[in-house]
Amino acid sequence: MRLKAKVLVVGGGPAGATAARFLAESGLDVILLERNLSFAKPCGGGFSLSAFDELGIPKTTIKKEIKSVRIVSPMGKMLDMELRGGNLAIVERGEFDMVLRNCAEEKGAEVIEGEFIRIIDVNDKLYRVEAYIGEVKTEIVSEYIIAADGVNSRVRTALGIKPSKSLYTFSERIKGVETEFCELWFGSSHAPGAYSWVFPATDGISAGTGSFNPGETKALFERFRQRRGIIAEGRKRIYRIPLWKGNLYNKGKVIFTGDSAGQVIPFVYEGIYYSMKAGEFAAGAIIEKKVDNYKRRWKSRFQKRFTLMDKLRAYFLKDNASAERLVALHRRPEIQELSLRLWIKKDGGMEIFKGYIKLFREFLS
Repeated sequence: MRLKAKVLVVGGGPAGATAARFLAESGLDVILLERNLSFAKPCGGGFSLSAFDELGIPKTTIKKEIKSVRIVSPMGKMLDMELRGGNLAIVERGEFDMVLRNCAEEKGAEVIEGEFIRIIDVNDKLYRVEAYIGEVKTEIVSEYIIAADGVNSRVRTALGIKPSKSLYTFSERIKGVETEFCELWFGSSHAPGAYSWVFPATDGISAGTGSFNPGETKALFERFRQRRGIIAEGRKRIYRIPLWKGNLYNKGKVIFTGDSAGQVIPFVYEGIYYSMKAGEFAAGAIIEKKVDNYKRRWKSRFQKRFTLMDKLRAYFLKDNASAERLVALHRRPEIQELSLRLWIKKDGGMEIFKGYIKLFREFLS
């Protein structure tokens, strides 16, 4: 079997579905190839409420709206921060991704459940891809490929690009436990170099922890459960979160978006919003017939933000004393305001970065 489209999008998560929607809306022929249309990625499912209007996402996907974040220091000092209009939306990833794909399909994208195998070759500026649709070996021919196939990207592997380094997470969906906050817990005993979390979910909570050592995540999570006082157990999941390097955008007319490009912001490790923006930028570059516009647009919008967050991560998560300082600093109203504008409200103005650098320069030197 042989299929043809202007653009082949590999991966049907937020990045791929968003790219497919914008491309189809512009009138281009698009095939979105997703290996498992029932897959639900292990994810807290939280991101800025403002993104729904910015990206035209149906608000019917919002399960809960969170108005406060709680951060807890290694010594147990607790700080609750009201989001003051920059609220967080909580979604169920399986349903959310499906809705995004449906939106793409409504605009004219062809959504296919199938598995990318390899790029056969490039002839006459067209990519020939081998895929399995069901048990049928299929050739898909396209002028562009958008690789939106996650942290274990097969497209990246097919082009000989090394996988990114990762943060490893161990998480549980637990029923019968409630919280009104998105909770971030710091401490080397359960989250060395990272943080543990508790997020509200539809029927309970999503709780987990992160580590750069995959072999210790389960033990670390058990320590966090004890510290947080979580007794009930739920469905356990292990997953990798790519670490951002900012060095992968495209190879020829293959554009990398979302987790396949490591576009998860350092420190807080949020990826949904940035994946969708990458999908939008990738689609725009293809519509304009200028692939280089993708890198230019991404770096213009997010490079300073990601670089700053990486520096903050390196300092404040290096040890318990620094994490204590992080929580203490956020008791200052001006730092809370800058953090909310940068992390939650996605304010990218230069005054935000200058303000952050001014306030934290003694720690960033």
